[in-house]
Amino acid sequence: MTRPGALVIRLDPMPDADSSGRMASTDRLVLRLLRAEDAVPLQEIVEDGWIEALAAERGDRALTPWAVVMKDSEEVVVGFCGFFARPLKGTTMGYAIVPKYRGRGLATEAAAATLEWAKRHHVDVYASVRPPNPASVRVLEKIGMRLVDSYRDEDGQRDIYRRC
Repeated sequence: MTRPGALVIRLDPMPDADSSGRMASTDRLVLRLLRAEDAVPLQEIVEDGWIEALAAERGDRALTPWAVVMKDSEEVVVGFCGFFARPLKGTTMGYAIVPKYRGRGLATEAAAATLEWAKRHHVDVYASVRPPNPASVRVLEKIGMRLVDSYRDEDGQRDIYRRC
């Protein structure tokens, strides 16, 4: 029995070429593969052409960012959450929510579902945060990730979080 208010995550099977691209869902959200038309609702949080380029990729797109869609209206795309494969550094999880939908726990809910999907599919995932970003740190801590390392590169400081 689930306690009231508990986050319930349903993991959908990895999609095949004929599927709708749905990857996971929660009580409020559906996480699915990005589509070219998602560029319009996400234009505030991504660079021009980024969504279209991802949507045009062929093959297995499981380890890419996914659209975060409100379940009660599958037309409302509120952000993205998913994976970025870094050839030398591994697989990182990233997310962003459109400003008018922030402050509702959607990033936490989407990140938790994404992290569970990674665990189920044996994908070792980390998150990288460029300080100061207290909102992202709160999301990561709420889903059980902890600061494990920090380093500086050409872009400045990076804090690395992993599930503990």
